[in-house]
Order: sequence, then structure tokens, then C-alpha cells
Amino acid sequence: MAVRTYPHSIRFSSDEWRAVSEAAERLDMMPGAFVRQAAARAAAGGLELDEGRLTPELIELFKTTFRGVHVLAFLKRQELVGLDRLEDFERAVEHARSLQDETLGLDDEADES
Repeated sequence: MAVRTYPHSIRFSSDEWRAVSEAAERLDMMPGAFVRQAAARAAAGGLELDEGRLTPELIELFKTTFRGVHVLAFLKRQELVGLDRLEDFERAVEHARSLQDETLGLDDEADES
């Protein structure tokens, strides 16, 4: 009995899709089946992924996100300075930095030294 599958959308860059298509073709598979099988194996722990690799697209996303957040934070700071609420803003910035350090595990490194 065949297992029922459901459509889901995943976005690929042109280069990524070309690589997927070529790999699938080498195995005489359709690209969708190749991606589904690779994802299922990865989820089951049977596929090694290079988790530390940052793709150029991901690096560009980080840069764009950082610039956007920086501009918004600058504008909010200017607004709060005008309202004489700079201390509130500085507390929020410190809290955000603390959460970032905790999320990235940087708190643990500081404790160890």
C-alpha cells in the first residue's frame, strides 16, 4: 500500500535547485523525491549535514537583517531621547544583548573564565 504524501513548499536558490536536480538525476530520481528522502534521513539522524556552513545567501540575510534592525533601533532611540526616556531604551538594549549572549551560549563562556 502506497503512503499518502502531501504537498509542501520549500524555497531554493537557482544554484541550490540545480545541485539538487543534478544529484537526483545521478540517482535516477525526481528532485522532489530526492529532497523528501534526504530530509527524512536527516530528521532520522541518518544523514550528516554541514551545520556550520554559512551560505552566501544566509550571510546576505544576516547582513540585511542587521542593517534593518540597526536603523529601527537608531530611530527608536532618537524618539525616546526626545521623550526623555533614554534610560528605558538603554535597559532594553542591555536586556536584548543579555538574551543574545544566553541564546548563543556566550554566558557560559564568561562564567568559565
